[in-house]
Amino acid sequence: MAAVRWILLIWLGTVVLSTFLVSWVVLWHRLALQREAWRLQSAFDALSFDTPQGPVCGDALTVVKIAYQLDNHAASPRAPVGYEEPWDSLWYAAGPGPSYFVAICSTDVRDHAPHWCVRALDEPRMRAAISGDRQAEMLAFGEAIEA
Repeated sequence: MAAVRWILLIWLGTVVLSTFLVSWVVLWHRLALQREAWRLQSAFDALSFDTPQGPVCGDALTVVKIAYQLDNHAASPRAPVGYEEPWDSLWYAAGPGPSYFVAICSTDVRDHAPHWCVRALDEPRMRAAISGDRQAEMLAFGEAIEA
């Protein structure tokens, strides 16, 4: 009878400890994702965009859509050992004028610094880029309230 109590106590302790560890790992992962999102948003806000009304900072634009690279490209056979492809995201933004932009963010795993390439888009290209995303279309072209 005493052995059964010890087995139950050990089992319960293992369940509580493993639940705590899994919860901590999930929380740490979520905080790391939020920290990375904040870092990228800050880097985007610091960019300069040429609009018909003159240059403006990224924080003056409305980011209508962020598209992430979900597939992992195979590394080149000539790449050094341990080399990984950069992780990319496309930031579609609308500004005054009206003016439209795509900012391509590449984050290299070696230096963890975002590298930006900004391209101006005309209205038909912006519409094609965000087609199918009603919220992005409303933010870019319609009278929408940002959530």
